[in-house]
Amino acid sequence: MNHPFRSLPGVAISNAVTFLLALILVVENPAAAADPADAGGRTGGTTLARYLETFALDREAREVLDSNRAWDDDQTALVVRVLLRLMLAPPEFGETWQRASVPIATLAPKPEDGFVHAIGSAVFVAELTLPDDLAQLAGRRAVDLVRLRIDEVGMIDVVTDAAPRAWPRWHDIDEPAEVFGLPVAAGAGPIPVASPADGGHWPSPPPAHLLVASRVAWHPPRLPGSAGMDVGLLDTVVDGQKLTGGDTEAFYALLAAAGRAGEGAVANAAGAPVSLIPLIDPAEHWFEHHRGAPIAIDGVALRATRIEIDDPLRQRQTGIDHYWEVFVFVNTPLISVGGTAQDRYPVVCCLRTLPAGMPTGSNISEPLRVAGFALKSYAYPLRTRDGSEIRREAPLLVGGDVTWQRPRAGATQGPLAWVFAALAATISVGVALAGWAGRRDARRRAERRRTSLPDRFVPPGEGRS
Repeated sequence: MNHPFRSLPGVAISNAVTFLLALILVVENPAAAADPADAGGRTGGTTLARYLETFALDREAREVLDSNRAWDDDQTALVVRVLLRLMLAPPEFGETWQRASVPIATLAPKPEDGFVHAIGSAVFVAELTLPDDLAQLAGRRAVDLVRLRIDEVGMIDVVTDAAPRAWPRWHDIDEPAEVFGLPVAAGAGPIPVASPADGGHWPSPPPAHLLVASRVAWHPPRLPGSAGMDVGLLDTVVDGQKLTGGDTEAFYALLAAAGRAGEGAVANAAGAPVSLIPLIDPAEHWFEHHRGAPIAIDGVALRATRIEIDDPLRQRQTGIDHYWEVFVFVNTPLISVGGTAQDRYPVVCCLRTLPAGMPTGSNISEPLRVAGFALKSYAYPLRTRDGSEIRREAPLLVGGDVTWQRPRAGATQGPLAWVFAALAATISVGVALAGWAGRRDARRRAERRRTSLPDRFVPPGEGRS
């Protein structure tokens, strides 16, 4: 199985530059790239101060950011260097730093290097254009600058990789937001310059604090945002492809949100089962406008497979050590797929739990109602009657709530169950998420950090490799 580099949501850095920066991490401080217990001298990760010191980005190196001089390109370059380092930090380090964060309202005048935690409202977003030499090095033209309104603190600015796409740039907004970030300056910060087309200006006065953070999380007051998911993670999900690294964070975040929402919450938000036609009609572009939305479907499950979550970080995030991959065929009007007329269509559902007593395995036929979060349209190859291969797409749902309509005593499976089981067996794409395994040396650790998704779904009737 291939293990692509861990995707950095919204980042325009080329793979070559990303690899180079990761390589620098290993060369400059091999311990930081090895087991986090070795790097930090204790289990759970290294300190943020030690990590930054490795790259000459400690408090002493950053004193220029707290000087009284007018903000300039050199200071912007230093802040972006900090941002890139935070983005390249191993996930387990970031988890440790977040757990050790302090509320921004308690921030000392001369804080130690560590994360602060702020919850408030995003009120303005703009692109911060990078100096030419830095843009060339980073492989990107700009980063985002977000102004947040925080109770008891006032306005703070956050330099971040990419704010949610749904937040309009250069316009007043009011969106619930959360950030874990490193404070790098007080009462000063960069000021983006609007182009004539933008028609706006960065608000004044200067911020109370300037933070650097990989993300500014967005929690709109509806599911899945109301269950604590950063809905901005959905920005990197791509339709019409197999699962990629850009889908990973959103996938796990949806699994976690479904658990936090509580039993029945996703089903209540989804309402009545939807027609599948808008989801599978390419002309509708349904997922572009409804990604993450709770929806319900009625259908027949032909396969239910338990998928282990081996990564301890993901276990902590989701609160589970496995999920269920369920293939559900939903009734549709008569449609043609690969030259064959059919009145059912497959939906792949990745579910936290199944009803007690429900049969599982590769040869089942169980009527279900599934309520989950719509993640993407997943591409798979389908073989036609003449032996050629065409590309089709199946909706992928994550969640959620499941109602099993138990069969009546004496009921038997009809022949259509076997027909559609055979059709499902043509879907040669996979959804099992790669676990972390192998020896705990630096090279294998680097591979394990690059969270990836599997290359293929394994349909009913096929074995897992």
